[in-house]
Amino acid sequence: MIFDVQSFSTHDGPGIRTNVFFKGCALRCPWCANPESQERGVQLFYTKMKCIGCMCCAKACPNGAVSAYIDPEDIQRYGYVRHDRSKCDKCTTHECVEACLQEALAVCGEMMTVDEVMAKINRDSPVYRNKGGVTVSGGDPLLHPKFLTELLRRCKEDGYNVALESELCVPTKNLEMVMPYIDYYLTDCKIIDPAEHRRIVGVDNGVILENLRLIGERCPEKMCLRTPIIPGYTDSDENIDGIAAFAAMCHFRKMNILPYHKLGVTKHERLGTTYTLPSVQPPSDEHMRHLADIIESHGVECIIN
Repeated sequence: MIFDVQSFSTHDGPGIRTNVFFKGCALRCPWCANPESQERGVQLFYTKMKCIGCMCCAKACPNGAVSAYIDPEDIQRYGYVRHDRSKCDKCTTHECVEACLQEALAVCGEMMTVDEVMAKINRDSPVYRNKGGVTVSGGDPLLHPKFLTELLRRCKEDGYNVALESELCVPTKNLEMVMPYIDYYLTDCKIIDPAEHRRIVGVDNGVILENLRLIGERCPEKMCLRTPIIPGYTDSDENIDGIAAFAAMCHFRKMNILPYHKLGVTKHERLGTTYTLPSVQPPSDEHMRHLADIIESHGVECIIN
C-alpha cells in the first residue's frame, strides 16, 4: 500500500531523489507531519475549502456514510460534509470521489506492485542517476520486508543509490533483509528514555535502539540519526544528551535536529482526525543552537535543518 511516489525531492538523502512512501507505522507520534502514513489501509481525504456543498458525494455513496452539516458554525469548522469514517475507510469503491466535481475528495493509498513502483522510479532516472537516487519512506517501509527487499534489489540492479527512511520499530530480521541494498540510513531517535518513549508515541524503544546498534556495528558511516525537536516532548537537555551519547557509542558521525513545524495540521483536518498539539510553537534558533552544542560535546557533528 503506497500513498505517494514523489519526484524531485531534495530533502531525504543526497541529491535529487524519488521518494516512495509506504502506508503503515508502528508509532503514533502526536506531531506526525504525515498522519495518513500511520494506518495501513486506504483513507479518504476531504478538503473543505474546495467543497461547495452540492452533496453529489452523498448521492453517490452506497453506504450512507455522507451527510450534511446544517449549523453555520459546524460548516465553518468542518466544511459542508460529514463523513462516517468507520464506513469511508472500509469502502473499496469510493464512488464519492468520482462524483465530486470540485475535487474536494481524494483517496489516500493505492495497492501497487513492484513493477508499478519501478516504472515510476525509472521515469525519473535521467534526473538523478548520477547525483541522487531512490528513498523509501513512510510510514515505515520495513513493515513490508518482502516487497521492500524485491524493490530495493531491483533498484540496485539498475544502479540507483538507495536511502532507507525508517523508524526501525520492526523485527531485526526485517532490517537484515534489506541491509545489503542500503547506501544511506535516515532514522529518528526521538526519545531515549523507554518509559517516556512508550508514554508519548505508544511503543517501547527497545527494538529501535537494538536495530540502531546493529547499523552502528556494521556500517555507522551510512547513518544520519535525526531527532525532531518538539517543545515539551523531545527538547530537554537530558533527552538530547542521552541521544547524543548513544549516537557516539554507535560511532554515528552526525546527527540532524529538525525544529517542530505544523505541516500535519491540515492533513489531520482532511482525514477527519484531531491534531493534539495545537498550542505547541516551534523552538527558537537559540534553543536549537544550544541543543546542537550538547550534541557536538559528544564528538558528533550536528546539522540543524
